[in-house]
Amino acid sequence: MRVEIMRSTDTAKQRAPPFGFIADILFQVIINGDGSTVLSLCLLNKATYDTIRLLEPHICKWFMRLHGVNAFDPVLTLCPWTGEQSALTVHTLIRFLYRQELACRLSLHIVPSVWGTCYDDEKAEVNFEVELKLAKRLERGLYVLFHMADISRGAERQKYQKASLPSLVTKRLTMLVKMLDEYSDFPLDQRKIMSFEEHTNHVYTVVKWGYSEAEIGKRRREFRSHLDDQTEIDFHCTVRMLRELLERMLLRHGPKYWHRDTRNEQSVISWFLLKQPPRTLAKLLLTPQDDCCHFDARSTASESRKCCFSDPLDDYWDAWKDIPSLGCVDCDCKRRVRSWSVKPTLMDARGREFNRAAERYLKEMWSQRHVGLQQAFTRSIFTTMV
Repeated sequence: MRVEIMRSTDTAKQRAPPFGFIADILFQVIINGDGSTVLSLCLLNKATYDTIRLLEPHICKWFMRLHGVNAFDPVLTLCPWTGEQSALTVHTLIRFLYRQELACRLSLHIVPSVWGTCYDDEKAEVNFEVELKLAKRLERGLYVLFHMADISRGAERQKYQKASLPSLVTKRLTMLVKMLDEYSDFPLDQRKIMSFEEHTNHVYTVVKWGYSEAEIGKRRREFRSHLDDQTEIDFHCTVRMLRELLERMLLRHGPKYWHRDTRNEQSVISWFLLKQPPRTLAKLLLTPQDDCCHFDARSTASESRKCCFSDPLDDYWDAWKDIPSLGCVDCDCKRRVRSWSVKPTLMDARGREFNRAAERYLKEMWSQRHVGLQQAFTRSIFTTMV
């Protein structure tokens, strides 16, 4: 009997996995690791990947608990292509956690960066509860901004992967005909400089270069149809605050001859913000500016100035300088093309209503945040605001 028991024990040992239960080991490694651990293990081999997929609901639940998240904001988990809720997987979980944490940091950074942290007058007080309330609204607006950037990058990738569909070709032709008809409205002097044939070639080049902007605008408008009015207002509040913050950065880090955009729908700043991925946006806004744009001690030439914002701002400067060259002089075609993606996102009929509502809300929040300054105004102590 004893021999049989020993044989059965030896057989059980032989059947057991060489390193114990792999699923249990993976589960412990994953829940005690970080997000990169999960993604690295997914690439290890098919057996490990299948085990992670089997444990996926438990892994996601434990990761959310470790980060103190009960549930994600529905705006964050929207799919920018369908407007439906994205499935919670180990891959989407890492993206959701990163974007949630980044949006929280950015929203808390934006308000004091734009409106200031304190005033010289000791009577001025800041209501931080109002600031936190506004930051929460800006956080939801940043979620929408991230989705808009996803749409832009996705459309750019598909531009080189897919052949043009007949419907898209028809839209391009309609756009082409509309721009060609404008030649008859040109002043006589301008028509002498540019013939109709030259104008035709120029318009064709512009449409071919910029049609992806129209496709981006179309997809963004479709995505907006899945947002409620409150989220739209939050999005416009975020864009308005970011525009103000970026303009201040450009004044500090840009050339002396830089000037502000005058029209929102053709604004290079709006176009630039709507296409920035989260990591680039974080580098732009969270990098300390005090350690930037200093001059080399060995030289006083302006070329020696070191700016850590030069790389993330390259797209902006190229757009502001009207690059690439499309063979035109004194023409606003490049700004006009960029408006094909900006106007459907921000400045169509409904967008203008939400923009005005966002402006009213920000004014209200400003007056509630600056308690001491508001009291001073009501008492007629201050006549001007610094």
